[in-house]
Amino acid sequence: MASAGSGFGLQPAQKPLFETGSFTGFHRLASPLGSHYLSASRVHAQPLCANEEGWGPLSPIRYDFTPCFIDVWVALIAAFGIFAGSAALWWLRTKKTSTPVAKDWHFWTKQVLLGLIIADYVVQLVFQIISYRDIWYADFRVYVTAATIISLLVVFAIQWLEHSRLRNANGVVLFYWLLLLIVLSVKLRSLISQQLYDKHLPYFVAYCVGFGLSVVEFLLEWLWPKKQSAYEALIDDEECPVEYATVFSRLTFSWMTPLMKRGYSTFLTEDDLWGLAKTDTTKATGDAFEKHWQHELEHRERPSLWRALFGAYGGPYMLAAVFKIGNDVSQFMQPQLLRFLISFIDSYTGPAPQPVVQGAAIALGMFALAVFQTIMIHQYFQLAFVTGMRIKSGLTSSIYKKALKLSNEGRSSKTTGDIVNYMAVDAQRLQDLTQFAQQMWSAPFQIVICMVSLYNLVGWSMLAGIGVMIIMIPVNGMIARIMKNLQKAQMKNKDARSRLIAEIVNNMKSIKLYAWGSAFMNKLNYIRNDQELKNLRKIGAGQAFANFTWSSTPFLVSCSTFAVFVLTNDRPLSTDIVFPALALFNLLTFPLAVLPMVITSIIEATVAVGRITSYLTAEEIQPEAITVKPPVEIIGEESVSVRDGTFSWNRHEDKTVLKDISYSARKGELSCIVGRVGAGKSSLLQSILGDLWKVQGRVTVHGTVAYVSQSPWIMNATVRENIVFGYRFDQAFYDKTVKACALLDDFAQLPDGDETVVGERGISLSGGQKARVALARAVYARADVYLLDDVLSAVDSHVGRHIIDNVLGPRGLLATKTRILATNSIPVLVESDYICMLKDGEIVERGTYRELMAAKGAVAELCKTAGKGDSSQSSAAASPTESDSESSTAIDAASNGQDREEMEEAQEGLGALQSIKPGPGSSSVQRKPRTGSMATLRRASAASFRGPRGRLHDEENPSRTRQAKEHTEQGKVKWSVYGEYAKANNLVAVAVYLVTLIAAQTAGIAGSFWLKNWAERNTEAGTNPDVGKYIGIYFAFGIGAAALTVVQTLILWIFCSIEASRKLHERMAIAIFRAPMSFFDVTPAGRILNRFSSDIYRVDEVLARTFNMLFTNLARSGFILVVVSLTVPPFTALIIPLGAMYIWIQRYYLRTSRELKRLDSVSRSPIYAHFQESLGGISTIRAYRQQERFELENEWRVDGNLRAYFPSISANRWLAVRLEFIGAVVILAAAGLSVVAIANGTQLSSGMVGLAMSYGLQITTSLNWIVRQTVEVETNIVSVERVLEYASLPSEAPEIIPRSRPPVSWPSRGEVTFNNYSARYRQGLDLVLKNINLDIKSHEKIGVVGRTGAGKSSLTLALFRIIEPDSGNISLDAINTSTIGLLDLRRRLAIIPQDAALFEGTIRDNLDPGHVHDDTELWSVLEHARLKDHVASMEGGLEAKIHEGGSNLSQGQRQLVSLARAMLTPSNILVLDEATAAVDVQTDAMLQATLRGPLFAHRTIITVAHRINTIMDCDRVVVLDKGEVVEFGPPAELAKKKGGYFEGLVREAGLADEVLGEESGR
Repeated sequence: MASAGSGFGLQPAQKPLFETGSFTGFHRLASPLGSHYLSASRVHAQPLCANEEGWGPLSPIRYDFTPCFIDVWVALIAAFGIFAGSAALWWLRTKKTSTPVAKDWHFWTKQVLLGLIIADYVVQLVFQIISYRDIWYADFRVYVTAATIISLLVVFAIQWLEHSRLRNANGVVLFYWLLLLIVLSVKLRSLISQQLYDKHLPYFVAYCVGFGLSVVEFLLEWLWPKKQSAYEALIDDEECPVEYATVFSRLTFSWMTPLMKRGYSTFLTEDDLWGLAKTDTTKATGDAFEKHWQHELEHRERPSLWRALFGAYGGPYMLAAVFKIGNDVSQFMQPQLLRFLISFIDSYTGPAPQPVVQGAAIALGMFALAVFQTIMIHQYFQLAFVTGMRIKSGLTSSIYKKALKLSNEGRSSKTTGDIVNYMAVDAQRLQDLTQFAQQMWSAPFQIVICMVSLYNLVGWSMLAGIGVMIIMIPVNGMIARIMKNLQKAQMKNKDARSRLIAEIVNNMKSIKLYAWGSAFMNKLNYIRNDQELKNLRKIGAGQAFANFTWSSTPFLVSCSTFAVFVLTNDRPLSTDIVFPALALFNLLTFPLAVLPMVITSIIEATVAVGRITSYLTAEEIQPEAITVKPPVEIIGEESVSVRDGTFSWNRHEDKTVLKDISYSARKGELSCIVGRVGAGKSSLLQSILGDLWKVQGRVTVHGTVAYVSQSPWIMNATVRENIVFGYRFDQAFYDKTVKACALLDDFAQLPDGDETVVGERGISLSGGQKARVALARAVYARADVYLLDDVLSAVDSHVGRHIIDNVLGPRGLLATKTRILATNSIPVLVESDYICMLKDGEIVERGTYRELMAAKGAVAELCKTAGKGDSSQSSAAASPTESDSESSTAIDAASNGQDREEMEEAQEGLGALQSIKPGPGSSSVQRKPRTGSMATLRRASAASFRGPRGRLHDEENPSRTRQAKEHTEQGKVKWSVYGEYAKANNLVAVAVYLVTLIAAQTAGIAGSFWLKNWAERNTEAGTNPDVGKYIGIYFAFGIGAAALTVVQTLILWIFCSIEASRKLHERMAIAIFRAPMSFFDVTPAGRILNRFSSDIYRVDEVLARTFNMLFTNLARSGFILVVVSLTVPPFTALIIPLGAMYIWIQRYYLRTSRELKRLDSVSRSPIYAHFQESLGGISTIRAYRQQERFELENEWRVDGNLRAYFPSISANRWLAVRLEFIGAVVILAAAGLSVVAIANGTQLSSGMVGLAMSYGLQITTSLNWIVRQTVEVETNIVSVERVLEYASLPSEAPEIIPRSRPPVSWPSRGEVTFNNYSARYRQGLDLVLKNINLDIKSHEKIGVVGRTGAGKSSLTLALFRIIEPDSGNISLDAINTSTIGLLDLRRRLAIIPQDAALFEGTIRDNLDPGHVHDDTELWSVLEHARLKDHVASMEGGLEAKIHEGGSNLSQGQRQLVSLARAMLTPSNILVLDEATAAVDVQTDAMLQATLRGPLFAHRTIITVAHRINTIMDCDRVVVLDKGEVVEFGPPAELAKKKGGYFEGLVREAGLADEVLGEESGR
């Protein structure tokens, strides 16, 4: 070092300063330099400091601090230890409970060491007092040592207490040790520099011993794992490690490391994830929000969602602001240090070089600042993300709870899709806002700091820069506004598209049957290509323009500032001004770029808040609509009463559905409600449930309610879970229920019995099975009041008979309950105790069956039209012997004693579900003790909630029908996916894009080099020559770079990304339309919708952005490394190890993060699926009063998602902290190597160092972005992978086979032949049709009958090739249907399917989506279908709106619409699939007349029937059983065949006499 010093020709006074300025403080100057730490004299006494050098801070003699000043730092640490430590002690004593933990040798080692350190300090204190002799009491240094001893005692106490109260080392203690060690090491350098080892060896040794022991103590306290207490072993192993991580671990996110390691070695699965911290669970977040939202609703005129959110989640978010301030301030200190570094390097060209230790301190300072900044910013991010996560889960929970309370008006304006969107999109918007909201104050704050720093550098010239910024702000604002409007339009288009897709997927079967694929495809393409993508192109152009203004702003600011500076100042624009200024301008880019994003984000969030607020304040069901009272106990007591009730669907319209209803039902009675389609039967039941708006009157219900809706609501779960429905499982009663509801045969047929998983909306069950499962659910619930909406319409007549006998009738399971049945089925009326006839929403007749038949009013008419006059009474009810024997055959398992006893009791007339408290007068009957579970189990008790549905089954033997778990690719996304995506993008465009990208970066760097040359030239000249030339060229570079950026963005959006997403969406949509029906049976709709909504959104909007950022940052980092290496060549040696470390960390992260993201997205679909499912069954959930269970289920699913989401955001932080540390090392290396090079006499230009460092400061962000974007690209490319997976789904047979097209008039004769036909629904399932041989002649009317699940509907599906033959074939007019295209086949057949699917849109769209027919045709078919009057009365006639799923038409009217559709199809073959199941008897009679009339005389009609009477006049009847034809012939013949199948069906339907009577009559 001496040589370097002497080489510079130093003045003698400066020599000791330079010599003692070495890094360690060690020097060989012999003369005693100044005083040392232990010297004190009265003469120099400054207040409280008896040392000659005084308070300093810098020593006048050595390059060092003065002894007193160093102790100021020690004093601060001691104060921190005393005050913060006392607070920590108080917290440990009061807030934490002590647990018995054995004090092991680790604990004793720590405490003994600490004791030794305290003793050591006492020794130091003694030395000090001896040295300062008579003035020690007036010296600050003595008090510092004393204070240190006190602070150590406090720490001793904390370490003692925390052993039994904490699972981790206390944060105060750790920080105390860390800070103490830093200060002590500075003091050690000072002691060496004072050569105290010569002057007072004992004190120096004592000091070094204390220092060494402190290091060991710190390491023990920090790194030694804590012993866990016995009770900790009992804690759930799933707890989140963040709850007991040490403070260092929290700052560096080391608590994530075990998970990262695990993710690196194996693919993570759900079981590897931790639980959530208590405060993050949905229950906690939901309750917090509900509390504040209730407060808003109660205390404010206009409740504010913002206020509620802030109240619930604002606390940690405010703490985040503190971290943000720390980050912002430290960010702007870096350029100041850079300025010092440049002047340090400059000083070596002048006469007075600065000591080395100063350069080293600057380099270390830059490193420390970088690390501090990293820690601050990531604590801030973590808190922001966690707050966002809490907001989302809290809102999700509230939105779900609200959905269960919405009234009809609330529902009508918000479709299912909208409500799901509130949860999926709007809550997500608010979650995203948390990342930006703090920028609202932070960005202006950063701009202000930046301006102040610039003023220090360039004086008032910075006003030019400010001027440019002020001009740019409104420009950016304008762009943001335009973008916002485009974004809004985009939302609308997206909603429209997802609604359409949802309808298409839900009604796929109808679309296929009607061959409407192309019509819907065109509709979809119109929304997608002409609306959505057109708008997206505009967004892309806007984005490009915005990018131009953002990227040129910082450049224009610097350009104008430098120009003004040069023109107004005589000072040369030198390197130590230019580079700090450039660094500051670079820092400016962020707040400037982020402000528009913040504004957009806030606007989006405001829109979202508006939408959510309007939803959360939407009208709820009328709380006082019904009064619930305790159940009645005595048979015959009134349990449901409606007094003068008037009800309406909408409280804001004066249109009522039911008026002046007075109605009551009693315990033990079966009362029926009859009436024509649309008379208000279902509405009456819903008014008893409290779903309708009560205009006036009073409704009272006693006890619990069970409800079966007209279209049964089936959950996506096993059949058993659907029946048990959250009650406790009771085998005996469950078996009885299943038997009574005639489900045993079905269980035998289903692939896994009652463990079969029915798909979404019960897709794998037939209509009849769904109805009976829903009925079984009601029976199993053992409620007091049963509301049954037309349960018999969907089941065959003999099954109907069985249900009447075993469930509904006087000897059924529900005999002691109140049963209210809305029905069109006549056999039930006979058994009922009371009948109400509704017409136009009023009760027109009421009474018992006998009274009404005698009165010969409307009800009698009804029964007559059903072809059953008074004669039917004798057959069904008058012969008790017959019905007795019938009911005993129905429950045929009366073998064991207990059942026998119950049978006897049932026949003694004692209700099967006897109430516990016997009514007066029933005591005589109660002779023998009751047995069996039916009686004693008065009410089903709720099962405890054990996690979500589906956790109850055995995982080991997966059943055949479980839906395939959503397929998630594991591991790296295949390169072929990237290839496919690039191909879809158009490779030329991609190449052009990459060229412009590199050009833009090069231009940017070239500008900076030009600036460096200019600054060096100015420094040499001492003035500013050639201003125009330099500024002009600099300006050209900057604007060139910005313009290239625009080109790059435009190419990316318009030619690459949008093109690709158009192609991908089209391929996927076509694949979905062409997928076979079996695909929809096993794939939940939510999963398909997910691909069309979130995956397509990613391909549309996210992927391009991520690719762009990735490539930009890659280019930038490459350039930076080159610049730094050119400046400081030794740096190249570091590139390899740092690069290796970087790649290693990144690989670690990539694997784990990828799986976490996948787990996150996979666990997200169940939330939406469950949500959508619940929305479909709201009235059922409410009727059973099961809201709480479903809310729990929802919470459980959201938690399941958060368990993957929380680690995935923490993984980002884990990574960023580590990468930014590498960035800090790069800064340290660049600065440190420059200092070393200069100290060793190498010449360095300060301009190059300035350039390298100002770029080096940016490297952290770039490196960070690269990894982040790599992962983003990987996660988002998964969407492409998923879209491609659906795009390559197996497709059905081709729509048209050009070489074999049927003749135009085919099938003119309408002959249908089945040749040895067998089929199954899909591979791996049993055959549903076996060896069917049928020969149907031209224009024949054929009936198809059979018990439920015999394969009746499958026969129609086979005709349309919805299921393909396994063997054999079907031919129409001698053409084998398997040889022609599907479109040709389906277009030429007409069908009225079982469930009438209606689409949102107009009546015209629903009859004729392809718009092929004109108005007159449409009106004429509506007339024939008996719908003309209704449609004419609707607003707009044919253009009248139909809501989602046809919800504004009654079930019967929907059926009539599909009849009208069938008449529009010019076909000679018509298939009726249980078409009249939901229609009342009179409408049915009219329809039958239409079908028998001249319109249909020349068509072959195949009717799949439930009601035997509808097919008695067919030419021939096919009887199916278990998929085989068992009988085929004219109905009259088959009915006579004793012991035949058909004869049995006829007898069960109670039609036997009639058929025989008709025969004799003929």
